[in-house]
Amino acid sequence: MNIVKKIFKWLGIIILALILIIVILCIYVSKKTAVTITKGDAVDYVTALTQVGDAAVEIYGFDIIVNDTSVLEGITASDFDILNNTVTNWIDPATGKSPEVFEDDEISIRVSGDTLMLRTRPFSILGKTFFVAMHEPWEVSCTNSRLNFTAFDINETKTAIIDDCVYGQHTYAGITREYLLHLPKDSAGNVMKNVPIMVWNIGGSEYEMPIKQAVLTDRSVVSMETAGVKCATLKFGIANPNYMFSASLDPEKIKLIDRNNAVQMSLIDSLITEGIIDSTRVYVCGASSGGGATMRFCMQFPDKIAAAIPCCSMDPIVPIHQVKEKYEGQFIEDLKTAFQKDVYKWNGSDMELMPIDQEAFIKLPICFAHAEADNVCKVTSSISMFEARKALGAESDRLVIYSPQEMEEYGEGGMIYSHFSWVRVLNDWTDDSPITWMLEKEK
Repeated sequence: MNIVKKIFKWLGIIILALILIIVILCIYVSKKTAVTITKGDAVDYVTALTQVGDAAVEIYGFDIIVNDTSVLEGITASDFDILNNTVTNWIDPATGKSPEVFEDDEISIRVSGDTLMLRTRPFSILGKTFFVAMHEPWEVSCTNSRLNFTAFDINETKTAIIDDCVYGQHTYAGITREYLLHLPKDSAGNVMKNVPIMVWNIGGSEYEMPIKQAVLTDRSVVSMETAGVKCATLKFGIANPNYMFSASLDPEKIKLIDRNNAVQMSLIDSLITEGIIDSTRVYVCGASSGGGATMRFCMQFPDKIAAAIPCCSMDPIVPIHQVKEKYEGQFIEDLKTAFQKDVYKWNGSDMELMPIDQEAFIKLPICFAHAEADNVCKVTSSISMFEARKALGAESDRLVIYSPQEMEEYGEGGMIYSHFSWVRVLNDWTDDSPITWMLEKEK
C-alpha cells in the first residue's frame, strides 16, 4: 500500500511539474510572439514581394501605398529597420551557426507617386525562429512611426515565378490531380517551344496539401528559372496518404504510386505533342517519398526519361528503413529482384502489372543523392539501389553522398535537417553537380 501511495505521490508531482512548464511556456510564447509596434496611420496598403526559399518563403521587398505623400518627402533607406529577420535555413551558411537577426538589412528604397518601393535582403516570412519551431514575427520600423507596419498588416502577397505558373488539373488513369507548371519564356514574354522539362515528385509532408501550397515547400519549381536555365518544371499535387516506409509490402499503395506517375507522364506526353516539351529531354526528380516515387517512375517509363535524380529515397521498391539486414548485401539482392519484376501501367481501364523495359531501365542514367547523416531515410537505400543497378549492368549511374560539412554549406544539418539533401541538389549549379549532370543528358 505504501508503494502505491508513493507512486501516486510522484505521479502527482510530475503532473504538476508538467502543468507548470506548460504555463510558463505559454506565457513565454505569448510574450515572444507579440508585436512591439503598431501600424502607422499613413500606411494604406502593403504588398509583400516574396520568393521561394530553401525551407520557407522569403520576403525580398514591399510596395507600400501611403495616404499622405508628405511622409515620403526626404525619406531614406537608413530611416528603416527590419526586426526579427533571418535566413530560412536551420543553419546560416555564412556563419555555420544558428541564424541570427541580420545586422545589415541591405535596404534600398524608391518613391513613385504615393508608393514607396522598399527592397531588402531576403528574410524568412516566418520571422525569427525560437524554441525549435516557434516564430517571432518580423516588423518594419521607421524613424517616422507613421510608416511602421508588421507581418499582420500585409494586404497582398506576390510570389516571384510561382505567380506566373500555369495552374491546372489533369485527368488520366481514373484520377484527377492538380498541378503547377512553369513554362520558360523568351525575352518578348512568349512561351518557348521544344524546351526540356523536370517533373518533381512531392515528398511525404506535402501529401494532401493543395498544390499552390506544396510548391512553396522547396525550390523545385523555381530552381531552374532562378539559375537562368530555360527548362519547364512540373509539380503535381498527390492526394493519397503518405505511403511511408515498407510501402512495397502493400500492393494497393504501390498501385496508387504508379497511377500518380501515369497521370504525370500523360500530361508530359500532351505537352510533347503540342511542341512545348522536347521528348529527348524529360527529367524526373524527387526527394524522400518523392525520391521513392521517382524510382517507380523510372521503372514504369524508362524509355521516355533522359535522366533522373532520386534524392534521399524512401523505399517503395523493397523494405529497407524499418527492417534489419539479415545478411551483408540483402538489400542489394532484394532490389536486383525487384528491378526485374513487373510495374503497374494503365491499360485503358485499370492499372495492370506489366513487364519493365529492362534494356531501357538499365541504360537510363540515374544519380542517387543522399546526405550521409540522414536520420529519416538512411543512406543505405541510395547505396543499395546504386549497387543493385550496377550489378544488373547499369554503367551511367552516379552516387553522390553529402558529408555533414557539405550539408552545412547549404544551411542544412542537425537532427531534422540532415534529411534535406534536396536543398543542396536544387542549389548546386557547379560543374558536374547532380542537376548540371542531369541536364546534359538526352535520349
